[in-house]
Amino acid sequence: MEPERDTGFRFAPGMTRRGLLLAAASAAALKSGFASAQGAWPERPITLMLGFAAGGPNDLVARVLAKRLGDQLRQGVVVENRPGANGNIAAGLVARAAPDGYTFLYNSSSLALTPSLYAKPPIDPLRELVPVNGTASLPLVCVVQANFPGNSFREWAAYIRARPGQLNYGSPGNGNLAHIAAAMVLKANGLDAVHAPYKGSSEALQGLIGNSTQFQFDSVNSPLALVKGGRLKPLFVTSASRSPLYPDVPTLAESGAQNLDASAWQGVMAPAKTPAAIVERMAREIALAMGDEQVKAALDTQGAYSIASTPAQYAAFFAQQEKRFRQTVDDLGLKLD
Repeated sequence: MEPERDTGFRFAPGMTRRGLLLAAASAAALKSGFASAQGAWPERPITLMLGFAAGGPNDLVARVLAKRLGDQLRQGVVVENRPGANGNIAAGLVARAAPDGYTFLYNSSSLALTPSLYAKPPIDPLRELVPVNGTASLPLVCVVQANFPGNSFREWAAYIRARPGQLNYGSPGNGNLAHIAAAMVLKANGLDAVHAPYKGSSEALQGLIGNSTQFQFDSVNSPLALVKGGRLKPLFVTSASRSPLYPDVPTLAESGAQNLDASAWQGVMAPAKTPAAIVERMAREIALAMGDEQVKAALDTQGAYSIASTPAQYAAFFAQQEKRFRQTVDDLGLKLD
């Protein structure tokens, strides 16, 4: 028999080879148990926090996604609405939440506007949060009351031009993409109107119906029921192509205006330091959910389409949008306190 090799390892005083083997076995068992616990995520319901009111364009998609995620994960996924400050209240709450995989942010494109729009940004999204995955994108539509004396972009622009500074336009909030898109169209065409921010799309649309405002830019799914009910009418969309929800409504380019491709988008983010394994798992579940036929059918009814990818791709997209919005905000000269 060959002599046993000296590996350089020495037992601690009083420890036998048998004791070492038992200790190693115990450590392996603990490690295995820990790995199993990690793999068992989620073990309790998950909160998907949303910075806008129920019934708005983000809420509508978030609830479709939450239901499907709940089925896939076999745990409840609860949408919690925390409206205010253009979604930044919810973003801050999630950023400060425990990074344990049980609290996520359902963000809108407005979050990418925050760093450039505020003199003192309440949150640095890519430092305090980690992108998980994109979810959906929706074009914007300009809607007016059904009795508005105009049915096209040109008639809308002429009406505003004849009343500089006298008309109000609503939005889901200061710095929301709907606000920015409206400001861009107005400036590009030499038009002057007063912005009236609300706490969410639903509240803003009520202002439009009540004539507190005279027009509104919003995600295509938000005013759909009011358009179908004959209370509002769409004039144009801000996307490069027409929306399936409004096949007879032209784009700005078709209307003879300066081309603008502005679509709202949504996604999911987690607190910084959330374990990478959980982020990756959630990203895969989101991609799977967004590819589900029932989910796609539900999105189709809202004029939305999936932009799900991977955490790395969503992070790159978010950073690119931040850069794009910074230029837009500078061009408009906008700054919020």
